[in-house]
Amino acid sequence: MTSIITPRPADLRAMQLGDPRGFTQRWRYGAPTWRHVSEGGFRAQRYAVTAIPEATAKAFVQRHHYLSGWPAVLHHPYGLLDQEAPLGAGDLAVEGLPLVGVLVLASPMNPRVLTGAFPHLEPYRESAEIARLVLSESVPSNGESFFTSAALRSAAAAGLRGAVMFSDPVPRWRRTEHGHVIQTRGHLGIVYQALSATYTGLGTARTLTVLPDGSTFTARARSKLLRQESGAAGVARRLEEMGAPPPPPGPGEALKQWLDQALAQIGARRQAHPGNHRYLLRVGRTRAERTRTVIGFTPRPYPKHPCGSAIPHSASHEAACGIAPGSVHPPQPRIA
Repeated sequence: MTSIITPRPADLRAMQLGDPRGFTQRWRYGAPTWRHVSEGGFRAQRYAVTAIPEATAKAFVQRHHYLSGWPAVLHHPYGLLDQEAPLGAGDLAVEGLPLVGVLVLASPMNPRVLTGAFPHLEPYRESAEIARLVLSESVPSNGESFFTSAALRSAAAAGLRGAVMFSDPVPRWRRTEHGHVIQTRGHLGIVYQALSATYTGLGTARTLTVLPDGSTFTARARSKLLRQESGAAGVARRLEEMGAPPPPPGPGEALKQWLDQALAQIGARRQAHPGNHRYLLRVGRTRAERTRTVIGFTPRPYPKHPCGSAIPHSASHEAACGIAPGSVHPPQPRIA
């Protein structure tokens, strides 16, 4: 593989303002990497797109992406396979070929995410959310557009007519022994803009509970734990691995008090979130099928980064933009 070009600080600032500077983001072991168009064009003939086993898709995403949680999958996950690269010792393989990308169509937690976007489509069958789109750093720039288009064409044959996509505009950071490290600088949804998706504004604003590793402790995880539903033990174990004491047995007030104390003890923080950028794509095998899909929201101009136009100069500005306190220029994660 040719030498990979790394974005300079000026490039990163331009990306936050909506100018990708020819870079596209990739993932390797939970950290962002980059590919530039000048490294060579994407050759579609080199790659195959196919449905893959969920276990293989999950292993790939959890190995590489910063969102290691797994959504409720609809249809089949789709894989991008490299037909020319040799299979490495640590590569995940499908049909003997290296797996270099995964796209997951999933069920959102609230069906209104789908019914509001596509009011005339049957949710979960005719509409779904693109919950994960992950490509390895070996895939050249513009590979995500090819991959997404090919995967949705395949899903259209199974009846999909609309896809919802979200891009989180708020930077994610995690604490390490060396201080605060940016995990991702926030997303504008450039890949969805390249696909001519319809932008419909921000989703629901909310307050997040952010764990020390930069991941979010979701309302679903909290409910699962407090109600002792299936998966509660895994939620508790995750908090224990971050330094929380063992929880008391069974549901009840004691467990609720333990959770509140455990989150404070491990250093979880509350963060206001403006909502994710929401994009919608009409899906179909033909132009006529795509045209028949009705979008339920008013289209809006593509977004620019609200926090990229100025370097934060105050704690309140840092908090609003999701920047780690005291880290105006946090370092990028290093990759071994």
